[in-house]
Amino acid sequence: MDREAVSEIVRHSLDEVFANLRRESAGAGEWTKEVKTQLCLAGAAQQPKLHVRAEGVEAADDGEWLHDLCWLRYGEAPQADPWLDCLNEVVLIVECEWGEAGTDPGRIRDDFQKLMVGRARVRCMIWEDDKGPADPTVVERLFGMMSDCVETAADDLYLLARYTAQGFQYWHLCGNGTVYPM
Repeated sequence: MDREAVSEIVRHSLDEVFANLRRESAGAGEWTKEVKTQLCLAGAAQQPKLHVRAEGVEAADDGEWLHDLCWLRYGEAPQADPWLDCLNEVVLIVECEWGEAGTDPGRIRDDFQKLMVGRARVRCMIWEDDKGPADPTVVERLFGMMSDCVETAADDLYLLARYTAQGFQYWHLCGNGTVYPM
């Protein structure tokens, strides 16, 4: 599964979250659970099936592991040798900050740093922002953090998903120094 396909699946899932909850006065916990649920369902629907990890979501295969949500691929090992059934691809890692945490720059920074040290085909940062549709501050700061990190590789891809009352806005940050809205 290529990076663009993963990014498209995540964006579609988040747009589904917005469609499901936009008319309700859902709290931060409900938004977080719906984000995780939609992303778990999307990961589980991939072929070959991905192993999906997230806390508190029935659609997940297991609880949280290192990140708020992960899509993982394991080897197809004979049951006689469990050492062969090991992780061989991290497709997606996600960090999500919602409610008051989504407006706390320290919490967003800390979660983004977890993504910077993680390895995955696509790394996704989701946050709620009440600053309005044209405020690029968080995106600019995350881009600066990524650019300053010596571990950043040219082929790294981050999907940023900023939620406002109008819906999600998306950007790709690329390790080669480019940032573009989706």
